[in-house]
Amino acid sequence: MGLISSWLESLDYDYKILPHCSLYQSPRSSCTKCIDKCPENAIEIKDAEPLIDTTKCTQCGNCVAICPVQAVEGFLPKRSIVNKQFIMDSQSVPTIKELLIYYKKGITTLVCDKQELSLSWKNTIEDTNNILGELGEQPFEINNRQELLEDGHVMTRRELFFSWEKDLKKIAKKMTPAKWRFNHESLDLSKYYLDYQFVDISIDTTKCTLCTACEILCEKDVLQIGEKGFSISAQHCSNCSLCQDICPENAITLKQVISRATLVNHQIYSQTCSECHEPFSTLNESQNICVGCKKKKDLLSIK
Repeated sequence: MGLISSWLESLDYDYKILPHCSLYQSPRSSCTKCIDKCPENAIEIKDAEPLIDTTKCTQCGNCVAICPVQAVEGFLPKRSIVNKQFIMDSQSVPTIKELLIYYKKGITTLVCDKQELSLSWKNTIEDTNNILGELGEQPFEINNRQELLEDGHVMTRRELFFSWEKDLKKIAKKMTPAKWRFNHESLDLSKYYLDYQFVDISIDTTKCTLCTACEILCEKDVLQIGEKGFSISAQHCSNCSLCQDICPENAITLKQVISRATLVNHQIYSQTCSECHEPFSTLNESQNICVGCKKKKDLLSIK
């Protein structure tokens, strides 16, 4: 399939938010990254669910790039790559996550076509290079656009897309949608940096009641509760914060850090309740009362 056909085909399908979005999973989710990133205010919450207004959406892809759990179905923002070099667009600054993944794909040079970098670009490059340093990688190299090619100017993909769009969009609507070409799932950072984790997840063992809400709702299977232990594999964590948001005991804390990937296991103890004399499980070795009895005592003390 040619470039024009592929592009036309992609126009025939609207972006949408998938059911594994953390806001769909729980109304207690605090994630609003796609809403905050949308330049057209095309995403809003209706009946506790996020929806994309297709009449406002320009398919810029910003929401796709920023979503921590790859729950916005569509295409990533259009980027110009020439000779394995990233052409910097002053109007569209990529996310740090995008740059880190491009880096792992061998695109380690940024090409600037402006005399002075914008503040957004400066901050993004600085933050990305700091992270690369923590990951044991060399920083991005920055070159001037004139040094990019020996054979003269090459029209970028962005220029090409805009030159076609006006005349061909009507034709595109008649074509079969190319949902299979959507690339929203490609921004899973954990797949590219297998030896590192980008989030630290801590459990307050004196508060956790082993209710399993976090385990059930985590799409990445980061949290696993078994008979003998509560294990945490933060390498897979995308920092959506859903586990922290929905924990009824506020026992989970997430912190953005870069460290070697580790598997943390908290031992689960089998105890007998001093009140009802029934067996129960807990992360707190000194706990001698089950959750049900404790809540009853707390209610009585309030009254």
